[in-house]
Amino acid sequence: MVLAACGPPPPDQEQINQRIDDMIEALSERNARAFMAPLADDFSAETWDMDQRGIRLLLNREMRAHERIRARVYDRSVELHGADRATVEFHAIVTGGSGLIPERGRWYRVRTGWRKDGSDWMLISASWEDIAGR
Repeated sequence: MVLAACGPPPPDQEQINQRIDDMIEALSERNARAFMAPLADDFSAETWDMDQRGIRLLLNREMRAHERIRARVYDRSVELHGADRATVEFHAIVTGGSGLIPERGRWYRVRTGWRKDGSDWMLISASWEDIAGR
């Protein structure tokens, strides 16, 4: 652990993937604050024309409606644009319910935009479209 902390930072793609993984974990742990941590102050969700506050309200609503929320991400593709911008595209299956078997689920195609602020990658935009589910 100490040696890893002294080494060079992981490549940008790994840092961005880790931010996404942290958001997925925070969602499953119902930790809205941790889920929101990577969102930049100027974040914009193009799909529903929401800012950071709108996403927080949506997240809180979904957490009240579902005792358990899970997300699985597939086919993740990170593309760097210069030293401080990136886009990540992926498919996500999001489920919610109260028992071991999800009561609801949706499959989305997602596109996100990222900006490097200092040493941290911040989520600046997101858009998604339903592929299947209900």
